[in-house]
Amino acid sequence: MARKKSLTVRTPRAVQFLRSAARAAEDWPVAGSAVRRFQDAESWAMAELAQRLDQIAEEAAEGAARQRRSREAPRAPAQILAGLLAESRRVDPDAARDRLYRQTLSRMVPDQVAMMALLADKGIAPLCHVAAGRLPAGPVSAVVLTNASSLGRDAGVLLRDYVPQYMTELLALGVFEAGPEEESLADQYELLLADTQLRTTMDRIRREMKLYPRLQRFSVHMSEYGKALWHDCRPAPASGGGGQAPGGVPPA
Repeated sequence: MARKKSLTVRTPRAVQFLRSAARAAEDWPVAGSAVRRFQDAESWAMAELAQRLDQIAEEAAEGAARQRRSREAPRAPAQILAGLLAESRRVDPDAARDRLYRQTLSRMVPDQVAMMALLADKGIAPLCHVAAGRLPAGPVSAVVLTNASSLGRDAGVLLRDYVPQYMTELLALGVFEAGPEEESLADQYELLLADTQLRTTMDRIRREMKLYPRLQRFSVHMSEYGKALWHDCRPAPASGGGGQAPGGVPPA
């Protein structure tokens, strides 16, 4: 931030005269109240003037900073690519892994990290798509809801309705990996059917689309990359007094 210049405000002669008159009138019984009011008004006016001058100085500094930034031309895409290629030849594996972890974590929100932490502990969770078909069995006509899971509810996410979006992004990032239906999750699939979002979607398929709702069952687990990311970046134990997580990447 630019250093503020010290501004000296010269007191106008009219104010000097009024101050002299006020000092002379302090002993007048009738004028005592008026003098105090004048002094209060004078103090307020000087404080207001000082605040305005500070504001003008700050605005001038911010304007100069904006002009400097506007003069700095952004790097062309070719320059960015050339810089990354040059870095790829001299960055060591640990630094490259650190940058990859940072890139992944920068695209995650707290709700997704909560889901990641729970899946790392559980190992596997149910994953379902809600499709629509012309017949109760056989081929489906469309998939209406994808990547629904009870993992978000169990993790205590704040936005329960957006668990499918969270899951889709985690799968796209390569942190999670989808698998086939898992028999050991039979009870959890049944509980997932009671989810409000799934029930609403299935009702819409029946009433609006005039089709049969079809539940497609899958499972989800941590990918090898997700396991490495969690192992290297998971928060340190609370007794450690905070600090940096293993692997050199601060906790998200």
